[in-house]
Amino acid sequence: MPVDHSPTVRPRRQPESDAARQRRLQALEVALADREHRAKEALSGLRGTLPRNRGHVTPLAKIKDDEERLAVWRARVERLEALLDQTERKRETRAKIVLSTTLLAQAAEDPDDPLLARLQAIVDARVHRPRDRLAIAETLGLAIAPVRARPVPDLPDFDALAEEILREDAVAPETSSPPRRRKKGG
Repeated sequence: MPVDHSPTVRPRRQPESDAARQRRLQALEVALADREHRAKEALSGLRGTLPRNRGHVTPLAKIKDDEERLAVWRARVERLEALLDQTERKRETRAKIVLSTTLLAQAAEDPDDPLLARLQAIVDARVHRPRDRLAIAETLGLAIAPVRARPVPDLPDFDALAEEILREDAVAPETSSPPRRRKKGG
């Protein structure tokens, strides 16, 4: 039976009809409008303000080309989502700062408070970089060593090893041939 080695020909994609293109663009517009609405609502909720429309941009209704309008809309939604991510990161950082300063203020009120000892133990166990440890020790006045103490490894007895090698060399006869010289250029 002969084997056919000719390349498989994929059928050509039919050009998109105007009605199919309009349906696809309309579905994209609905999806983008939904994403934009959710991003605006979330951003305004985080900022504590009302959602607003910026007046300095070209209204989407004035852009005649469907593809260009969708590209502009997509870029606006991506920008809104990036602003939302940035705002969420800022809020998270602020919450961390407020929490840490609150704990430190509480611990500083009473030097015998077990909270201060607990904070010191947590920092000692969790913070490993010398630069960070030094900054914490200087800023907070905690008794934290700038460099975390590491156990010193047990080193071998080098004197005993050297004596053993010298004894082996003295006992073993010289049976090895002199080292060979390499040829020049090779």
